[in-house]
Amino acid sequence: MAGRKQTQRSAQRRVRVEAPFRSYAPERHGAPRFSIRIVERTQRLYPAHKHDYFQVLYFMSAAPTLRIGIASHRPKAGSIYFVAPMVSHQIRFDQGTRCIVLYFDLDFLHPGLSRSYPISELVRLLPELTPFAWQNYVDFNARRKQADRIESLITSMNRENDKGGLFAQEMMRAELSLLLATVCRDHEAEFARLSTRLPAVGRDSGHMRRISAFIEDNYLRGPGLEEAAKAVGLSRSRFCALIRQYTGSTFNLLIRDMRMEDACERLVLTGDSIGQIAYRVGYNDEKYFLRAFKNAVGMTPSAYRLKQAKAKGAFTEDQAS
Repeated sequence: MAGRKQTQRSAQRRVRVEAPFRSYAPERHGAPRFSIRIVERTQRLYPAHKHDYFQVLYFMSAAPTLRIGIASHRPKAGSIYFVAPMVSHQIRFDQGTRCIVLYFDLDFLHPGLSRSYPISELVRLLPELTPFAWQNYVDFNARRKQADRIESLITSMNRENDKGGLFAQEMMRAELSLLLATVCRDHEAEFARLSTRLPAVGRDSGHMRRISAFIEDNYLRGPGLEEAAKAVGLSRSRFCALIRQYTGSTFNLLIRDMRMEDACERLVLTGDSIGQIAYRVGYNDEKYFLRAFKNAVGMTPSAYRLKQAKAKGAFTEDQAS
């Protein structure tokens, strides 16, 4: 009996908990999808998820930390992010966030091109999609002049989307292409420099895609190094070397930091209890979570929540005065 229970527990630990495929877009019924909208005066935490369309996020204000793949970002006014299809990501908005959310299908941008290609191959075919391939290697924060151009194109797309009409789709397609090409042109020199040290298309890039996908899908349950290396088909030493080379961290620290980041955002953006937050970021033992949080953040979860609430209150008062 005891042996059977142990086997059941071992099987449960081996279950892979993936970031779900969750579309926040209308279902596609023939025509390619395109949408643009502004998000403001709302507080929401979108859990880790994937979708099958391209997404652009342009922030007109600071916002809570978001994550794309295994990289975390702290948006500020002028930040722009590019989420490729089937890349796990988490997005968080608070009451002060102002953000343009734009999404599109590949065949909206290029009618007739509806096959599924790896993003590395798409970049060869359509260079304007380069920001989606190199999102986590380039800081796309726009300077004032760049931001003015981007906001002008976004405003025009939003207006055409609201107005509709015979040529609205063609106008939005042209403006979307110009937006992507503008970002590429602004970062052309940086792309050229980075191409010499980023994971080359081939062996390393394939390994890193598998490593990132495994971590994105499993970090909340705290997988072990042995399991992770085996899941992506690498030796422990090769697995650790690649993570160190391309993230500057270790596997265990990466997992811990991602879970603690989730906990920090939940403490600020939700009214969940400490025990609920511990469970939702993968800790079944609240006391162990409290120790891990204090070691990582330098204070208890309750102290962190209070500190952030006071800082937010002071910021609101400053805005009002």
